[in-house]
Amino acid sequence: MDDTIARRRSRHSRKKTRPVPYVLAGGIALLILIIVAVVALSTAQVKLVLAGGGEMTVEYGQPYTEPGASASLLFFKADVVSQGEVTADKLGSYKITYSASFFGKTTTVERKVNVVDTTAPVITLIHNDNAFTLPGHTYEEEGFVAEDNHDGDITDRVQRMVDNGIVYYYVKDDSGNETTVERKIVYNDITAPELTLKGNATVYVVTGKDFVEPGYTAIDDAEGDISAKVEVTTDFNKNTPGTYTVTYKVTDNYGNATEVTRKIVVSNAQQQQPVGDPVGGVIYLTFDDGPSQHTLRLLEVLDKYDVKATFFVVGTAGIGYLDEIAAGGHALAIHSNTHEYSEIYANEDAFFADLYAIQEKIYQRTGVLTTLMRFPGGSSNAISKNYNVGIMTRLTKAVEERGFTYFDWNVDSKDAGGAKTADEVYQNVINGCRNKKASVVLQHDIHGYSVDAVERIIQWGLANGYTFAALTPDSPTAHHPINN
Repeated sequence: MDDTIARRRSRHSRKKTRPVPYVLAGGIALLILIIVAVVALSTAQVKLVLAGGGEMTVEYGQPYTEPGASASLLFFKADVVSQGEVTADKLGSYKITYSASFFGKTTTVERKVNVVDTTAPVITLIHNDNAFTLPGHTYEEEGFVAEDNHDGDITDRVQRMVDNGIVYYYVKDDSGNETTVERKIVYNDITAPELTLKGNATVYVVTGKDFVEPGYTAIDDAEGDISAKVEVTTDFNKNTPGTYTVTYKVTDNYGNATEVTRKIVVSNAQQQQPVGDPVGGVIYLTFDDGPSQHTLRLLEVLDKYDVKATFFVVGTAGIGYLDEIAAGGHALAIHSNTHEYSEIYANEDAFFADLYAIQEKIYQRTGVLTTLMRFPGGSSNAISKNYNVGIMTRLTKAVEERGFTYFDWNVDSKDAGGAKTADEVYQNVINGCRNKKASVVLQHDIHGYSVDAVERIIQWGLANGYTFAALTPDSPTAHHPINN
């Protein structure tokens, strides 16, 4: 029993004797922890972190996406409030303010957002699939458009430069962004040269005479005058009558070729060459009022076809050409020394003084004493009435009594009035010669356009069975009715 009591006293004794400091220590620790926490909270700052950083860049026109922010105070999360907005379609710098408050503490942070334009303009070239530039020619612009994401249509700002077959296009927008594009020029030539023959497509040559090339021109749209490239081939034989061909061919640098031909008819000048319904006959070509600066050219045409003509010359004209006329086998005849109607038709003595004066000039110059003549204005002229009534009636008899033969005409080229072009002269002459066995043609070699018609007249005559001859005292005189 004593042991039992002793054990109970021992347990009781232990309970009553637990040390007080353990209890106090726990309370003190908790108090300290609270104090530390309070101090930490009182001294700590709200931490605000911006996602994406404090400065951002946004491309103009692209939507701005807010990356957000987070805030905390020690281990506690805090709500973040933002203010401000970004206008993405307007260049500039924008500010967004972020705030966070906790336990009476507030932190504010700003973010700078720059809306910028770093996108270069776009140049779009317009292409025509069938377009090309002639070699050596300036490129003709097919077109282009320049668009910028900020400035819009800036086509008018585009600068062009052509260098070594390349077109360079350059443009810069308001933000300094630049763009350059290139276009390679397509050079090509699909058009054949234009080959033009001078003179007639058919040329008549007297047997034994050389063919004199009238000439030709070749013009290319890219290369210009390429006449020197023309190749000429022919089977021409001057000694054998017949029809021959001259072929002209020219090729440009791109292989485009043009070919034309000319016919040469070789025949005897006195041999008929029927075409259609030939009428035949003799044509006497006569020329008044010369010689002139056109006469030598006329003589070349006559010689080319071995055709003889008659020249009724004037003393005040180109007397120096009389030698060439005589040397060509043509007939020299008298027209007038002065061709002044008021002097010539004043009276018979005045007329014959003028007549003998020009006859003497011809003789002294050439040794030819001609008795062939033509009255100024023709024997039918009425202007002589203004100076001497009836003088033509008397003169037509008097000249024959003195051994002269006078000629009028029955085909008038009208080159002295009415006809002003070679075509008109040509038509007047051939129309007048049709159906005549003897045609005395009046022309004037002082008119270049009349001389220009002669070769075609000869060609027409030869092709239609006519022969050509110079006048002689036995030739048809084609006298007109006397009107004074």
